[in-house]
Amino acid sequence: MKKVLIGLFLGLFCCSAYSQTEVIDKDVQIGGLITEGYGKKLQFGSPKGNSDDVYFIRNNIESDRTDLILSLGDDDKDKFVIGRKFWNEAEFTQQFVFQTNGNMGIGIANPKNKLDVNGTIRAKEVKVESEWADFVFKKGYNLPTLEEVEQHIEEKGTLPGVPSEKEVKANGVNLAETDVLLLQKIEELTLYIIELKQEIEDLKSQVNN
Repeated sequence: MKKVLIGLFLGLFCCSAYSQTEVIDKDVQIGGLITEGYGKKLQFGSPKGNSDDVYFIRNNIESDRTDLILSLGDDDKDKFVIGRKFWNEAEFTQQFVFQTNGNMGIGIANPKNKLDVNGTIRAKEVKVESEWADFVFKKGYNLPTLEEVEQHIEEKGTLPGVPSEKEVKANGVNLAETDVLLLQKIEELTLYIIELKQEIEDLKSQVNN
């Protein structure tokens, strides 16, 4: 019995000491198939080291909930990158980038927003949280006169409050603000039509009398 225990202890000690660092200098297969002759590799490492922790774990939060966690480090410049590299190309092309600061880019190497997309987005539905333009119908709203609107168009080339083409090309279009602005202009037009209708009715009344 003592010999068995001593043997087990020595075996565990040797395995522990040997398994501290192991370098596998060849292609690694984890399930599936690796085609020979094409240089398929599984690589972990970098030519430059730093103190960032990089790990990939499954975290069991509850009995019926598990999180799969990928940690890249603690610097805002750290990225998780998915891309491609053709066999006859030297450069790696970034297609999908997720930064540790929460910014995500598709077709963009350095996203500046929570989601930057260099291409077309197609969706069934898009919901944007925003204020609305009901203030136009509230008492005390300062509705510009048609003369003021006409003067603004002549001077600026746009409706009051609407950005110019130059501003849109430089800054893009904020969908939420644009929807509110368009609704505001529609409601203002409705008020103008109501005023014109009232003036027409007054003129008819004067003619008939």
